[in-house]
Amino acid sequence: MRKIKRMLNEIIEKLNSSNGRVAILTHTNPDPDAIASAFALSYLIESLINRKVSVFYDGIIGRVNNRIMVDALNIPLKKTDRRKIAGYQFVCLVDTQPAKKNNCFPEGKRAFFVIDHHFEDEGTVNAKYIDIRKNVGSTAAMICQYFDITGVEIPTPIATALFYGIKTDTDGLLRDYSRIDERYYRRLFPHIDYRILHNIEYPPLPKDYFYDFADALNFARVYNDILIADLGETFVPDMTGEMADYLLRMEDISLVLVFGEYKNRMYFSLRTSKKGKKLGIVSYELTEGIGSGGGHNKTGGGVVEDPLLNKKIFLERFFDRFGVVSEKLSLFYSKIK
Repeated sequence: MRKIKRMLNEIIEKLNSSNGRVAILTHTNPDPDAIASAFALSYLIESLINRKVSVFYDGIIGRVNNRIMVDALNIPLKKTDRRKIAGYQFVCLVDTQPAKKNNCFPEGKRAFFVIDHHFEDEGTVNAKYIDIRKNVGSTAAMICQYFDITGVEIPTPIATALFYGIKTDTDGLLRDYSRIDERYYRRLFPHIDYRILHNIEYPPLPKDYFYDFADALNFARVYNDILIADLGETFVPDMTGEMADYLLRMEDISLVLVFGEYKNRMYFSLRTSKKGKKLGIVSYELTEGIGSGGGHNKTGGGVVEDPLLNKKIFLERFFDRFGVVSEKLSLFYSKIK
């Protein structure tokens, strides 16, 4: 705690001594944890330096829940690109890192501050200030701690966002969570807007959602306790994670891989109910040289570039890693019929 407090004091002192522009950057297609963390960090910094902080992402906010979260809580998240980000003197990355391929941070540029809870890529994280804690279940919980250290109160909209960020990344404290996640999950709950949270969690869903849902069931294949589902062309990249979470609930299934293509990239999600799988590391290894991946113990995911060339390589690596005999995969839906 003392080390973090000293680092935060230095960061605020540095920002106060300069008129340079400040930006916060999430990963390309931000999830609730990244959105909440960026939102909260921007408010915290603005409260301490009395200067505007811009919040950016460079992909899409695809999942309906996430779009409602941004709109209902008035989160000032804007689209950007590598060229625009290069114009900011102070860039803070949340829920991602400069060396990872899931953001538009300029290659070779040094970040000002990196806050993340995923394992580091090989090599040194190129940033002046670094807070990476891979034992923590969410970046949002780390940001909550910053509010405690600085003594800044958390307003209701930000409390609601942070609570939802912790909840989604830890599945309501049921996977990959730490004492810090649990502490702030419980402390935030009395201060959130329950109606907005309900609207975020249970939104009206477009028909495309159900088309992807049908594809997941129709094309799911099973090998022992492993289920693999190909969504084909998906309407948003986030659908792979949502379908993987859902399919993991199937009895006698302990490992799920869901993948789908979006704008000439293949997105994938891994989920398991077993301990010790280290799916974040597995995702990184499966995409080495053909994309990028990461995650935690029970969750993983990433993107495969140019799926026409690399999809087969990815699947062969997955089969080898988990001992799947591709010839013995059976269609789940045909087994029911």
